[in-house]
Amino acid sequence: KDKMLTKSGARPGDSLVLTKPLGFGVTSTAFKRGLTTDADLAEITAWMKTLNRGAAELAVDFGLRAATDITGFGFIGHLREMLQASDLGAQIDFSGLPLVSCAGKYAEAFTFPGGAFNNLRWFGEDVSCDQLSEQQKMLLFDPQTSGGLLLCVPREKLTAFLEQAASRQIPAWQVGSITDEHKNIRVSL
Repeated sequence: KDKMLTKSGARPGDSLVLTKPLGFGVTSTAFKRGLTTDADLAEITAWMKTLNRGAAELAVDFGLRAATDITGFGFIGHLREMLQASDLGAQIDFSGLPLVSCAGKYAEAFTFPGGAFNNLRWFGEDVSCDQLSEQQKMLLFDPQTSGGLLLCVPREKLTAFLEQAASRQIPAWQVGSITDEHKNIRVSL
């Protein structure tokens, strides 16, 4: 029980680390419309088949307090749940968000699933992302199937955490940080 990660354990200054790229929903919908290549489908399938076990074990090894998985509510929806539970906000660097290689072209084709628009309606009011294009914004709300973990890593542990992730061959990208601004999510380029 003392090693359990919850949505409510975030602290101001924590770095946000994501363990899988985004773009599964927009690509899956493109597949349903007959637009994907075999390589695109193979890429998202490989990511969706990748377990979160290694990332979860690493989080426990580092004594992290807060985590959530990114699934149907998309990146922003699950981040917002974490922020609401912790009564905090976040700053996100869009250019640091990992995307599957084909996400951009399917975002440009606007093949987002209906769930992305529902997520935007439900969670969008807490997000400031004026610098983003409509397609970039929608990628934040794209529902994921078997998405990665979003982990809150204390600033003093970040370098060692990322080094250990690399040595264990666990994908990990720093995508932002936790702020003390209640439920406000600021996204910049």
